[in-house]
Amino acid sequence: MSEKRRRDLGGIIGCVFAIVTGALAWHFAGDFSTMGSVFPRTVAAGMIFFAILYIVFASVMPDAQAAPSRPASTWRRIALVAVMAAWSILLEKVGFLSTSVACYAAILVIANYDRWTPRMAVTYTLVGAAVLGGLYAVFRFVLQVPLPEGILL
Repeated sequence: MSEKRRRDLGGIIGCVFAIVTGALAWHFAGDFSTMGSVFPRTVAAGMIFFAILYIVFASVMPDAQAAPSRPASTWRRIALVAVMAAWSILLEKVGFLSTSVACYAAILVIANYDRWTPRMAVTYTLVGAAVLGGLYAVFRFVLQVPLPEGILL
């Protein structure tokens, strides 16, 4: 028997919240200097664009039936919050790249439910390096956000 598929009402409501938040960020970034408003307005535009895109897709296509998931793990949630708190505390002292690499690796270990394989480790390392390097380049050179250099990088 097939179940009636439902729209992701929670996701749509979250997207409306993201659109309002993005609009407010865009508006209040007008009080910043021209250079200072680049990053918040870029993020706000992205939030608004992707929220509208999600609303369109969620409205056109109903949710597919979700596959059964594994039970949630409380220790993983607590560890994730601890890693993010450590990232924010150490960012200024250690530096953006070093702290981000360490926290990325910690989050990978925490979030991975499957057995590690050499291929998976290499793939995650290369993807992580590309994402962190790309974020660093975008923030530093395109958006011209001064990133903490700290004692390492």
